[in-house]
Amino acid sequence: MAEQQAPVWDPREIDELQLGYIKDVIQCKDGFSVFTALSYAHYLVNKPGLTSDNYPVFFQLIAAGNRWVIDTLVGDKDPARFLGNIQPNGWMLSESFRFLTAWKSGEIYPKSLLIILGLLYQNYANPEEGYRLYPLNVNDVNNLGKHLDKTKDQMDSLNRIILTILDKIASLIEPQRPVPAEQVRDVALQANNIRGKFLDMTKQLSEAIPDILLVRGNFAEAEVPPSVPPLNV
Repeated sequence: MAEQQAPVWDPREIDELQLGYIKDVIQCKDGFSVFTALSYAHYLVNKPGLTSDNYPVFFQLIAAGNRWVIDTLVGDKDPARFLGNIQPNGWMLSESFRFLTAWKSGEIYPKSLLIILGLLYQNYANPEEGYRLYPLNVNDVNNLGKHLDKTKDQMDSLNRIILTILDKIASLIEPQRPVPAEQVRDVALQANNIRGKFLDMTKQLSEAIPDILLVRGNFAEAEVPPSVPPLNV
């Protein structure tokens, strides 16, 4: 019988296999994946650290939103300042609004949300420059505002930072600024509308944001803690 030849592997195929396993781990769908993702997070924080060359990898872990992984990434730091040493760019902001759109209000671990909100706060501190870097639209504003929690007051950490970002965006049409384009005006007016409905105790967010966006989730119900399966002996 002729000897069967071993398959020839292209290095790119091997890289794709490895990447596929890492992506599966990062999604944190089961306890062992979370345990492995924790080790990966420890490696990232303590070996290369967060840099302008590797932040997309950190974004993948933030997107998964697992409590234990996020706590490992953030440590004892303020989550709203976690990305503070990276200059915001269009990709980061686009991903951030993609996360805000995908996550239901209350569905994501609050520290994950604070990381993203901290980046938006940094970008829109100067609203005109922030808008030039990422020209958000009304839908983006709605998906930001939906994460406000009317059951808590404006001093709640999440509510406070969202309200501040909305206020900065709303200031795009302040009297001292040049007359904005129609899209900018629409964005600013909607930010002010959402902010006003939250602060007015006689109003509801549903008066400013479509009901379908206000469906709430509960991150604690879907949490997957880390676990190590027994080894087969």
